[in-house]
Amino acid sequence: MFDLQANKQSNRSSFLQKLGSQCPERMNSFMKKKLTLILFSLLLITAVFSGCTSSDSGLKDGTYRAEMSAESHGYKDYVEITVLNGKIDTVVYDAQTSDGQRKSQDEDYKKSMMEGNKNAGLPETYPADYMKKLAESLVEKQDINGVDDVAGATTSSDDFKTLVKALENNMKKGDTKTVTVEK
Repeated sequence: MFDLQANKQSNRSSFLQKLGSQCPERMNSFMKKKLTLILFSLLLITAVFSGCTSSDSGLKDGTYRAEMSAESHGYKDYVEITVLNGKIDTVVYDAQTSDGQRKSQDEDYKKSMMEGNKNAGLPETYPADYMKKLAESLVEKQDINGVDDVAGATTSSDDFKTLVKALENNMKKGDTKTVTVEK
């Protein structure tokens, strides 16, 4: 039994040697086709996976600003978006008075808003809180359509989305002029 298996292996080896010596062109052609197929497959896999990680947002690097044309409660809302490597990198959403006071730092406004929301049965949010949440959500989602409203700040959430949408074309063209949005 042992000699029979050894004999079979010997026969296979000699068959392959004879085949290789009799048809070197066939073996070389077969190996070239196989190697070409393997290399093509690797190239295709690489292309597919590199496409999954690339940024195809169409956004141009720069800092973009949009602001409302009119004040609301003494403040004019604005958004500043910095695009880096084709992605939204930082977002600042705030509002300011004509003398430069920022809504996110106004403690009286914060107390008033929290009290008004509490009395209306809404979550106790305030400008520094909801503005930060909206800005972080945009950076995370990279798309204004994926940003949810902040409960208790629905009007401000809508204003934020309006400002960002007003900047979309500018960010795609690389136009860093301030955009004024009619309220």
